[in-house]
Amino acid sequence: MNQLNTLQHWYHSLQPRERIMVIATAIIMVITIFYLTVWEPLHKGLDSAEQEYQSNLNNLQWMQQAAAEVRALKSSGSSARNTASNQPVTLVVEQAANNSAIKNNISKLESSSNDGARVALNAASFDQMLIWLNVLEQNHGIRVSSASIERSDKPGTVNARLSFNKTE
Repeated sequence: MNQLNTLQHWYHSLQPRERIMVIATAIIMVITIFYLTVWEPLHKGLDSAEQEYQSNLNNLQWMQQAAAEVRALKSSGSSARNTASNQPVTLVVEQAANNSAIKNNISKLESSSNDGARVALNAASFDQMLIWLNVLEQNHGIRVSSASIERSDKPGTVNARLSFNKTE
């Protein structure tokens, strides 16, 4: 309270012209403080929210396009599966191996039935084998029914004995 009285006493002791300058300075300070603490952060927040919204909208559009592409690829993949369904499993497995980096690692390929095959791999790249198995399943409807996989001497390679069956 004492400080308020001191401030009032100081203000009344000023000349009228000085009082106007003090009031004008106080108004400018209040406007500046309002601008720096309320208006500018609010404005920057709105700009940031608008940019985030546009970014999310772009991501949504990209995802919708990717989803349409996935649907198109899925439908084309099912037709590839149907075209291979007439061929013996050993032939499809051999063709898929020839199209991949795994063909040189096949030591044995034999038919186990009309809808099955057995394959032996030596020192095959594990990653390439997984890609090959995925192609067989996704494109041709041929799945692994049993597998025996052992680590090879060379890092990243395996020896495997795989049995395949066609799924309908």
